[in-house]
Amino acid sequence: MKISSTNETNFSNYDALVIIGSKPVESANLFTSFASEFQADIALHYELIASASSETVVVISKNAPGKRIVIAPTGPLNRDTDDVRRFGDAAVSALEKCKSAGIKKPLIVVQQPDFKGIYAADFIASQYENYLAVTLLGLLYAVYEPIQVREHFAAIGKEMHFESLTLFGKNELSDKVLSWIHAPEVFIFNIDIGGGDPERMAPLKCAAYIQEAFKDVPNVKVTIIREHETLKKEFPLLHAVARCSLAIPDHYPVVVRLEYKSKVQENVKENVFLVGKGVTYDTGGADIKSDGHMRGMSRDKCGAAVAAGFLKTIGLLSPTDINVTADLGFVRNSSGAGNYVSDEVIKSRAGVRCLIGNTDAEGRMVMADLVCLAKERALSEEYKRIPSRIMTIATLTGHAYFAVGEGYTLSLDNGPARLGKVTKRFTIAGEQFGDPWEESTLRREDFSFIAPGSSSEDVCQANSKPSTETPRGHQFPAAFISVASGIDKHGLDSKDPISYTHIDIAASAELSNSGLSLPTVTGQPLIALSATYAPPK
Repeated sequence: MKISSTNETNFSNYDALVIIGSKPVESANLFTSFASEFQADIALHYELIASASSETVVVISKNAPGKRIVIAPTGPLNRDTDDVRRFGDAAVSALEKCKSAGIKKPLIVVQQPDFKGIYAADFIASQYENYLAVTLLGLLYAVYEPIQVREHFAAIGKEMHFESLTLFGKNELSDKVLSWIHAPEVFIFNIDIGGGDPERMAPLKCAAYIQEAFKDVPNVKVTIIREHETLKKEFPLLHAVARCSLAIPDHYPVVVRLEYKSKVQENVKENVFLVGKGVTYDTGGADIKSDGHMRGMSRDKCGAAVAAGFLKTIGLLSPTDINVTADLGFVRNSSGAGNYVSDEVIKSRAGVRCLIGNTDAEGRMVMADLVCLAKERALSEEYKRIPSRIMTIATLTGHAYFAVGEGYTLSLDNGPARLGKVTKRFTIAGEQFGDPWEESTLRREDFSFIAPGSSSEDVCQANSKPSTETPRGHQFPAAFISVASGIDKHGLDSKDPISYTHIDIAASAELSNSGLSLPTVTGQPLIALSATYAPPK
């Protein structure tokens, strides 16, 4: 659904007025003819209801659209831990209240925050410069329905809840923001992939869905690599993970490549190579997940989903200062006689002998050969004149969740990436657009942990314990990917340094739900990535 904007006050087209902000009484001033009445009704609510400043409510107002005003307060904005997410949270709360009240066509007012007269006003105001974008993204997130719900509704002839979303206040700012958010709105496409169940979004179905979705993005080239022998030869670690799935045609592995090239190559400042983990279901393989830990493992493809969403966003916004390529490895880590197993030594694309320690550490296997390919492309004549940024993005470790907590993405840079401030750029963009990011660090201990213990191997893939029981459990997998791909040979001391950043989204890809339902897929950190490389203009 797209959000439109208007300056018209013909309320017959809407069935409620929604006010989002920290001072909803003042927002009523926008409606000159009805300002005093709206203010009186809102003020009475605030006078009689003690929780008015913190709860989203419906207030009856006879001249309002549909005779209803939905008030969604952001709460305080100037405390040490307040940030722009308060606007996104209020937007979600507002539309949840609209759903429960049967509101289908709301007219929405978003109040600009005002920090005049408070301590550190300029500093605090700078944290809310993108309040409108964050609010509107919150509205889009709130109306999203999973792909299987939409397909079910279409099959039974049922319509989606909301008929329209209209922002009151059409101006240069709203036009710019609406134009921008309707590109990252492809987090719908991103969440469809990440949240689709393991059969609806099995590997080949993910590839088909992506191929169809990019038909309206002609400046992104889509390549599907599905031939078994090609995958085995080119990406031996990835193919090993998929080995047990080859008995089921729908579960066959596939690599999806998405390529965007700037139309003005002389403007290009960096090449971005994304590698996405697309494990459509993770049983743990031979090291099978037990005690219910297999539940939710259809979401182990969210890294590839975010990378695909980012390429579609870039394709729609068409920035001229970057080239972007994404290689997405879609596999199913199944269990059975064909499993790759611990104690195997498998040679990577880079010729590195990898001693397998745990088949449930499959994500790093899926991505390492694709990183090697990205490294080769970064060093090629086509790309080497411009700095390249290689990134892996994955729901990789439970340790990341315990390190930073739900809702936060973290990443680690190698030396060239630290020099290029890659993670710092993500952190700043995430703070500005309500998609928070934390910086972690790759250390020497992470490499010593995976060092070979005999002449049989060049690197050890994993230990036998879960990441949550392993010191530096989210850091050392990045070291393995570095060694297995050969990117470790391109640090600051190399004549050809290459930036590499590992992004772990295990803590941000989904949010917990109550009850027995699966967690909600968020689409994070698509917005932070988009704001970093193609911010609103």
